[in-house]
Formats: sequence, C-alpha cells, structure tokens
Amino acid sequence: MSDFTDVILLFGYLEDSALQHIISLDPLDAGLHPGGFRRVSGDQQLGHWGGTPSGAECHVLAGTFNHLDAGKLRSTLRTVPWRCPHSVQLLLHNENDAVFGMWMLLDGHWLEVPMPRTARRFAGGHLERTDCPDGEYTRP
Repeated sequence: MSDFTDVILLFGYLEDSALQHIISLDPLDAGLHPGGFRRVSGDQQLGHWGGTPSGAECHVLAGTFNHLDAGKLRSTLRTVPWRCPHSVQLLLHNENDAVFGMWMLLDGHWLEVPMPRTARRFAGGHLERTDCPDGEYTRP
C-alpha cells in the first residue's frame, strides 16, 4: 500500500553551503529513499525558474517519497549548518492531507505552524480542513 508525501524545502539564497550539504546527504540516511531531493530553483542558468529572467532569491528543493519518515527527515535537516535557520520552511503534504503543513526551525527545533481552518486530529495524523462544505477532507 502506498503512502506518498510531497516535500518542498524553502530557504534563502545566502544558504549555498547548506544547499551543498543537503545535496551531499545520503538520501537513505535522510529517510528520502534512493532518489533524494530535486533542486527546483536551480534547473536553469543563474537559478531562473520562471517569472523575470533574473535569478531566484531562494533555494527550493522538492520530492515525492513513499512511506516518508517525516520525523527522520526533520531530524536530519535540523543538523544542516544553516546560516539563517529561522528562514527555513519545510512543507509536507501526505496523500491524505487536505493542504500542505508548514514547519519552521525555531530555536533549533521544528515546529508546525498552525494553518487557519485546519486541524490535525492526533499527533502525526492527517491535516484536515475544518470548513470544507462537502466534507471531502473531514472525518466524522
């Protein structure tokens, strides 16, 4: 049975050494399976990825992983030598979540940022909307 999770990692463009550290991680040790992250913001010359032709002002890494150990991933990313850890955002979207959950590094720990009109029914559970008119993402 599958359990896919989309992961987007966002951080400032001054974090080049952190980017190199993440790219050099062993994907299996980080809980990312063999594929690891794909760098979205640097696929074109100067980091251009749409919009104006100037370079991106941030780094964006992304991937989709089956049976992701999100706790292990957060633990691994916490050890990255961040220059500005307060600017790092980790977005996680499990296949059963209604929206992405956003995590930020605050005081050396990952904290999930509360999202309006959403709820996690229990620790580690799926992120649900509380205002869906058709109940698609709510459970009785």
